[in-house]
Amino acid sequence: MHQHMDVGTTFTTKRARPAVVAVLMTLLSFGLSPRPHDFAELDLDRLPTILLLNVLCVLCLLLAVRSWFLVIRRPVELRLTATDLTVKRGGRELTVPWAAVGHIRVGGDFRWPWMVAYLDPTLSPEQVPASRGRDGAYKLFPVGHGLSAKKREAKLRELRAAVMGYGRRYLDETS
Repeated sequence: MHQHMDVGTTFTTKRARPAVVAVLMTLLSFGLSPRPHDFAELDLDRLPTILLLNVLCVLCLLLAVRSWFLVIRRPVELRLTATDLTVKRGGRELTVPWAAVGHIRVGGDFRWPWMVAYLDPTLSPEQVPASRGRDGAYKLFPVGHGLSAKKREAKLRELRAAVMGYGRRYLDETS
């Protein structure tokens, strides 16, 4: 007798693109940083160029910090099956049956979308390897953070389809 086991769909965070962007932006910010001699003999003709380079340096530095945050953040894995939802973050793991999931929202800010779930209130926040919002929802999975807009939109569609396929009534369509 052969028993079929549903392995489900697994989503993981990627860090390759953010690592490349972080290194490039860090190097650019160092390359564009102002030199002491730029201000020693300030020539008014060079002032717009110096200001532009300083603005570009700050912009590159902000992008580098954002990218390094994505690189350093612990990897997250989300697995959806017909019976449950599993989240792994770092060394912590939580498996929740679909019956313990109130509903799920997939969305938020387009550049930083999350899969947010309202879980059974009997679960203590210490058990869940995710941050909890003021409304009681847990941010379970960062969808496509660090990916291009086109790839992030594809990941959003894949995740929504998986949630509808496995969890069915649990997806909040308003997001």
